[in-house]
Amino acid sequence: MSWEGETVTLWNNVAELMDYYIPPMPAVYWTDITRLCNLKCVMCPQSNGLRQRQGKMSMPLFRRLIDEIHVNEPLVKLYMSGEPLLHEALFDMIDYAAAKGCQTVIHTNGTILTRRIAERILSSPLTKISFSFDGCSAEVYERLRPPASFDEVRSNLRQYLDLRKRVGGGGPRTCIEIIRMRQTDSLIEGFADEWTSSGVDEVKVVDYMTWHGRVKDRRVPDPAGAPGYKPCASPFRYGCILADGTVVPCCMDVDGEMPLGNITETSFHDIWIGNAYRQLRLAMLTGTLPPDSICSRCLNTTRPT
Repeated sequence: MSWEGETVTLWNNVAELMDYYIPPMPAVYWTDITRLCNLKCVMCPQSNGLRQRQGKMSMPLFRRLIDEIHVNEPLVKLYMSGEPLLHEALFDMIDYAAAKGCQTVIHTNGTILTRRIAERILSSPLTKISFSFDGCSAEVYERLRPPASFDEVRSNLRQYLDLRKRVGGGGPRTCIEIIRMRQTDSLIEGFADEWTSSGVDEVKVVDYMTWHGRVKDRRVPDPAGAPGYKPCASPFRYGCILADGTVVPCCMDVDGEMPLGNITETSFHDIWIGNAYRQLRLAMLTGTLPPDSICSRCLNTTRPT
């Protein structure tokens, strides 16, 4: 058999297997509880504006989702495109998810982290909080995250950590992140040294993303060389739901470019096992993604060859 014939046979075998394979329900969910943000960070699609969609997830819709997915006690991330501290029902969401056995995480820029909010976080059942705070200087930070003030945010984080020490290091697991990019690469070692001794549980360095080409590429050059294709795990492992209930393939589809269903009309379970997800998984495994799709533009489906 020719190479081309072997490829067709393999593709057919994969397609046949996909008719029978249904991945287990996700252990991790991204819920876009708010699309609102008070910053225009250059590394985020917020800097170029998001499409007009429902701005916040309602509490009834959030409860409906948790009621369905809580059975395997998943991790629920209360953020995708916006600043979670801007949602007035955030702590109600944390409480409700925790009462159903779910773990919860928020990722925040820390700009509105007042003492009162810090105390509420520390006394809540929130599992983890992650602060995104790039750079060791006002010059770098304020250029990347306008119109935030380096000194104000740094003070907010220090206040939170001081309060945490007073309660014996309790509250949610606390992480501080810096994005590795051209502007921060030389500052990462100093950043890690400063915050490792500050009382956080983890200092995390994350790779820069272009959000499917929506923001300027500021990645540090990869010495490994040119990229090659690899399937993405997201449609097999993670659930991602926008504020209006739209289910999308991954946490970077903040504008719903590839809608797979809506939980206001269909249960997440039925969407998860439905035809749209099946077709996406098959295309992902066989490398037959449409060239104009968000998945084909994503850096997560490439790797060094």
